[in-house]
Amino acid sequence: MWLFSRKGASGFSGSSTAEEVTQGIDGTGLTAIVTGASSGIGTETTRVLALRGVHVVMGVRNMAAGQEVKEAIVKEIPTAKVDVMELDLSSMASVRKFASEFNSSGLPLNILINNAGTTGPYMLSKDNIEMLFATNHLGHFLLTSLLLDTMKKTTQESGKEGRIVIVSSEGHRFTYRGGIRFDNINDKSGYSSPFAYGQSKLANVLHANELARRFKEDGVDITANSLHPGAIVTNIFRHSSILSGLVNTVGKYVLKNVQQGAATTCYVALHPQVKGVSGQYFSDCNIAKPGAQAKDPELAKKLWEFSTGERRMWWFSRKGPSGFSASSTAEEVTQGIDGTGLTAIVTGASSGIGTETTRVLALRGVHVVMGVRNMSAGKEVKEAIVKEIPTAKVDAMELDLSSMASVRKFASEYNSSGLPLNILINNAGIMAVPYMLSKDNIEMQFATNHLGHFLLTNLLLDTMKKTTRKSRKEGRIVNVSSMAHRYPYREGIRFDKINDKSGYSSLFAYGQSKLANVLHANELARRFKEDGVDITANSLHPGAIVTNLFRCSSIVSGLVNTVGKLVLKNVQQGAATTCYVALHPQVKGVSGQYFSDCNIAKPSSQAKDPELAKKLWEFSMNLVK
Repeated sequence: MWLFSRKGASGFSGSSTAEEVTQGIDGTGLTAIVTGASSGIGTETTRVLALRGVHVVMGVRNMAAGQEVKEAIVKEIPTAKVDVMELDLSSMASVRKFASEFNSSGLPLNILINNAGTTGPYMLSKDNIEMLFATNHLGHFLLTSLLLDTMKKTTQESGKEGRIVIVSSEGHRFTYRGGIRFDNINDKSGYSSPFAYGQSKLANVLHANELARRFKEDGVDITANSLHPGAIVTNIFRHSSILSGLVNTVGKYVLKNVQQGAATTCYVALHPQVKGVSGQYFSDCNIAKPGAQAKDPELAKKLWEFSTGERRMWWFSRKGPSGFSASSTAEEVTQGIDGTGLTAIVTGASSGIGTETTRVLALRGVHVVMGVRNMSAGKEVKEAIVKEIPTAKVDAMELDLSSMASVRKFASEYNSSGLPLNILINNAGIMAVPYMLSKDNIEMQFATNHLGHFLLTNLLLDTMKKTTRKSRKEGRIVNVSSMAHRYPYREGIRFDKINDKSGYSSLFAYGQSKLANVLHANELARRFKEDGVDITANSLHPGAIVTNLFRCSSIVSGLVNTVGKLVLKNVQQGAATTCYVALHPQVKGVSGQYFSDCNIAKPSSQAKDPELAKKLWEFSMNLVK
């Protein structure tokens, strides 16, 4: 096309190739991630960056295709530094795995190129999100967020500006009337694949703009820009036979080739002319004007809140003294912590925050023993974690907290195993259970949530003490309580009628068991201090979370599953405080405290009563004898 040759202010035009716009630039010492690098402009971007000396990590969905691209590049450029890592942008789990592995690799990160994209008919991703929005925007949004700490560290250590490049499209001008369908992102009615594509590409520009605003506000030396690569002959239209046919037959006459298509990406990623430029939209290697909606700062902020889930609870983002908040995830609060050599027990590990706690501890190198009631479910969780984290050390052992015999059997087998024990996480719990008695004829919630854990802890204490002496590392006991500890029966613990059905309330009974969790931790802390034992004991409120804890109440369960996504934490956030208290150096030496949102919080007055704690200890000892 004749207009391809018109040069802009940069000196380049639509006909410029990626090699031409990076001619003479030395990228040695820089590391870049390129998503969707196994085909099209992603492959060419990788090749040219590698040609300029950049170490490129290819994020690809198809590892076989990625390896072929790597081999072809290294064959052409023997000095090329190229790695291939699996990344499916439509899967949040895959994104988290990729980010975790990269962050743990020790590699720096100077350049992040969010290039991958897709088109197609209506479908939902693995996370039940409209596929185009999930792949083109949300996956990249999460990836960027998870890699930011590494990018910031790289800029600080290298003194070189970091660059985030988001490949959008002129399609961002052609979206739904409101721009982003926040209230019905997954709605099939009114769905239009071209508009859905335009919506995702608009999100790309807005994401870059909001990143740029935040970086400027925080004084971070990272730029963020978006771009239109041009209309290019690639396989992005593979889902439409008509479009694919037109592109392949007419494309060579009216569209850019791949070398030209990758030019703007490489220009924005590497060229000195772009130094310090942020929050701009590029086309043909020059700054261009995006659509009016793409320049709307309020829409950008709204998209950010929508993407992070901050709209669910506006106070999620308020950080406490620890530097973390309710929106922090378990991976975030344990970032950079090496748990190698530690062994932990996590009860109730076959679902919800127990599973996520296990996964994140294993990710940090901790050997985790899962105490689970359902061995089949436990083994499935173990297999999933090991598949995601091949180096993970995870075992599953049967444990029914409502049965004293099961608790004794578990503890006996564990103590006989020869394993050390650095961390005990008493996580398992049930809620809103109608009145029933355990196998030991004790009210079910009190038996499961408190008494089983009380006995388990006592039976494992000798092993914990031995471990602390041998390893000279502080032991930690973490009791997962709840804000519900504030709402027990009027007397707190019904010592004289613990099994009395008259006046039984499933919610008050739950509150009673959660109050017992806090009191138990406090009394443990007092005894450890008195005896000079190097073990801490703390309790916590994980937050209101969407889990199957409410399965015994159809009403509560229904509310949680329908309204929960708007007002509750997700599991990754719910496991954060547990992982923080179990692993973080900030908690070293801290004992007898109650945590919430990864910060020390104030429990109820009953929970702070030392006499009530002592009375509960004596009462519990009598019950488990």
